[in-house]
Amino acid sequence: MRTVLFLLASVSALSFAQQAAAQDFTGPRVEVNAGYDSSNADDGVPATPNKLDGVRVGGAIGYDVALGERFRVGVEADAGFLVSGDNRYTSGAGAYRITTGRDLGLSLRAGAKVGDKTFLYAKGGWTNSQYRARATIVGTTGTTKTDVRSNEDGWRIGAGVEHMLTDKIYAKAEYRYTDYGNDVSRHQALVGVGYRF
Repeated sequence: MRTVLFLLASVSALSFAQQAAAQDFTGPRVEVNAGYDSSNADDGVPATPNKLDGVRVGGAIGYDVALGERFRVGVEADAGFLVSGDNRYTSGAGAYRITTGRDLGLSLRAGAKVGDKTFLYAKGGWTNSQYRARATIVGTTGTTKTDVRSNEDGWRIGAGVEHMLTDKIYAKAEYRYTDYGNDVSRHQALVGVGYRF
């Protein structure tokens, strides 16, 4: 009988500890997110478009640890894709289409609990994003299509808020700014839903 009571007490304590960790914004987590994505590039040519915006969908995994009662630090890896939005323009005998490919990031983040269910944070880290361009040139001997892909490394900063909806599920909103250098930058405003283990 003692063994049974001990096992029941252990399971109850473990279950409570897992729920507390989820509500405490610590431990592992996964999420899906979506929102507005806008890339800006100034190539100095007035005839070409300098902005590419659309809808981004993606997800992230992360792990957070406590620094005292209120403060938390963590690491996050994320990936996303632009699912709508491109830029098309013509110049002479050429037609051009510019879009983005995958968008990857690895960030550190730090923040503080505000009350029992809300967490405010800032983040910063590295990102690698792909941009694609297709040129279709109509000439006297036929049509030529050329695809070019460019992988851009940059640094990303952002800020956001998480709010626990249940003892495991949270909702979030986040803004990110990315700088790739050479007058290329990116703004993202995302919302998401996640699960803390």
